[in-house]
Amino acid sequence: MTLTWTPVTDRVYVTTLEQHRVNVGLIVGDDAAALIDCGNTPEQGAELLASAQALAGVPVTHVILTHGHHDHVGGLPALEALTSVSHSAVAAPTTIKLVLVRSFELGNQRLEVMNFGDAHTDGDLFVLATDANVVFVGDMLEEGSDPQVDETTSLANWPTALDGILGAARQETIFVPGHGAPVDRDFAFIQRAEIAMIYSQTEMLIQQGVKLADAAAATEWPFSAETLAVALPKAYAELAAKGIEPRTQLPIFGI
Repeated sequence: MTLTWTPVTDRVYVTTLEQHRVNVGLIVGDDAAALIDCGNTPEQGAELLASAQALAGVPVTHVILTHGHHDHVGGLPALEALTSVSHSAVAAPTTIKLVLVRSFELGNQRLEVMNFGDAHTDGDLFVLATDANVVFVGDMLEEGSDPQVDETTSLANWPTALDGILGAARQETIFVPGHGAPVDRDFAFIQRAEIAMIYSQTEMLIQQGVKLADAAAATEWPFSAETLAVALPKAYAELAAKGIEPRTQLPIFGI
């Protein structure tokens, strides 16, 4: 398979792999280069490394995992020679497990790798190429499809985590999502607000006594029915853990 690398900015590239049309990034410095995520399978990982090495013209020394979902980490067994980086919550075996922030120098290309708490998963990392003004956000943002929720998602903190990287961004910053085309800061702000709505609107519905079974039809949501079928139970569960649950309205007699 021949990979096609699309320039995002000077010396920053992205390629898209099946299954799930997952994005993999390549950031090239004067002395070294880094892959951002590594595809679905070891075979893809090997193809990625060979293709990235040919394009970069410098050694590919690092692979940084934005989170632990299989379509982002499946290629890791083929990249054992690289320094691999993940959040400490990610189960994939990596060289460096970080919790908050770490910097890497590739030679006139500085990477800031950051975590702002549980969000899309319990192990999300942002990778900011400061000189190129590009940030790889993994599945914290999605273009062309809805953001996805799993059992480790924190709907309460997801918007706050996005605020962390939005605060470090400039108007010209380019955001590369885990799936879909690169987007601008305005897109990121809008999707941040849509994600925040899941939790805040659910809390409002609960206060009105709306049960989970009725929540999808109780208001207009910015996401599909398939997404809501997963996201709303998660939101109700997070709020229930805080003691926020719908109250049963007792009938009023004698009227």
